[in-house]
Amino acid sequence: MVFELRVADAGAGMDEAIIDGGLTRLFASTKADDRTMAGGFGIGFVSVFAWQPDAVVVQTGRAGEAWELTFYADRRFDKRPLSEPLEGTTVTLLRRGRAPERAQIAEAVRDSLWRWCRFCRLELSFEDVAGGEGPELIQDAPAPPGALAAVEDQPDGAIHVAFAVPPEAVLLRRGLVLSQGTAADLLADLQPPPGPTLEHLQVWADSPNLRTTMARDKVVDDPGRAAVLGKIAQAIAGLRERLVERTAEAAAEAGPWTRARHEHYAYLHAHLARERSHLGAALLGRPVLRDLAGERALSLAQLQALARPLLWAPLGAGEAATGRLLAAAAGAGVPVLAAEAGDLEWLDRLVEGTGLTLAELGRGCALVREAPGEAEALRASVEAGLVSAGAPVRLCVGSGEAGEPPRGGLGIELGRGPAGALVSWTGQPVAAACWRATPLWLDAGEPLLRAAAKSHAAEPRAACRSLALAIRAQLMDAPTPERVAEAIDAALGRAG
Repeated sequence: MVFELRVADAGAGMDEAIIDGGLTRLFASTKADDRTMAGGFGIGFVSVFAWQPDAVVVQTGRAGEAWELTFYADRRFDKRPLSEPLEGTTVTLLRRGRAPERAQIAEAVRDSLWRWCRFCRLELSFEDVAGGEGPELIQDAPAPPGALAAVEDQPDGAIHVAFAVPPEAVLLRRGLVLSQGTAADLLADLQPPPGPTLEHLQVWADSPNLRTTMARDKVVDDPGRAAVLGKIAQAIAGLRERLVERTAEAAAEAGPWTRARHEHYAYLHAHLARERSHLGAALLGRPVLRDLAGERALSLAQLQALARPLLWAPLGAGEAATGRLLAAAAGAGVPVLAAEAGDLEWLDRLVEGTGLTLAELGRGCALVREAPGEAEALRASVEAGLVSAGAPVRLCVGSGEAGEPPRGGLGIELGRGPAGALVSWTGQPVAAACWRATPLWLDAGEPLLRAAAKSHAAEPRAACRSLALAIRAQLMDAPTPERVAEAIDAALGRAG
């Protein structure tokens, strides 16, 4: 059978001068210096022979002229005038083949139109006549502007940028796709270096300044492309500020912290974490975190100033077993960030480099009250020795709720309220900024403390040394063990 592929263009058409000076001459183009047009190499019509047709028929007309040209496989052609007037141009390709090829050819043509022409500003349609279906409109558009998207209109084009996944980029000229792929593939040379931004960046850039090689396999790296990349970089910078503003708005919104609100907030933070390195210190003072206890928005700078572990709690904390701790945190003025276990990735990235550590409310946290008892003399001696050694700690001995198992290690006081002190036992070494500013707690039921307290009267030196050195091992940037031991001996000598 013979396959017929027809392209009908209702445009300006061609007269004989254009036919002789452009259509039938390789590399001749009327678009070469016109940036409002998509072509310019003079190879557009020649490319029809890539399909290896047996014949190509062109019918075209302009300003009262009408012509028909028949091109053969060897590139010879006949030209004859038509008696009937004609406007526009129709190109028909004819090729012999076998019937089973039809579906494959039709699908290839359709896919090519969607691949290269879906953003074309002219209306394009595709119809597989033998398939029995009506014309299909070949038309697409970049994602509509949203909270994390921005559009910059330009003469003869536009630039759309968005923080979204999957990351992708499309570069166009007059709506025709020049190149498309991941943002990392096409925009890796953005300045300043984009880094993690490429992990969630979508770009759609249409500009007459973009050109491709003749083979259309690469966008030319020239001043035009550099100018477009500069515009993209500016749009991304503006989008970062919009992201911060939207996150701060979500964190500060009044009312109950619902599942829908948290999902929106976490979605913004997942994007914000990827922009952390670009925002730098400018982000520290922005209130982008939600405090469940105080029902307010907080900044990283405010949390840094507390010099304490950063508590987080899942959305249902108010109704779960941690509800009492959350209420105690509110009474003590202790911030508790709204976060789910799945949010820890972005939360870790957000606090990276701030010195803040994370701890879940309800795990390792407890309400305690002071219960020095027989350990008071031991506590006072150990505290005095550590202070003398250069570790100005404040030690407290306390007990939790009845029936709670004793906790080992050091507890970090987060705040105090009517219900007692809210203490976090993280099991991690305590940063110097924290142990210098915050009371540290020992559990009255902890075996090491109980053993040292019992032996203190008979062997005060050994008891104080063992406890002081155990505490010292959990303090970051603490004095040397030798210095602590000497200070304990000196303190006991003065006491004696």
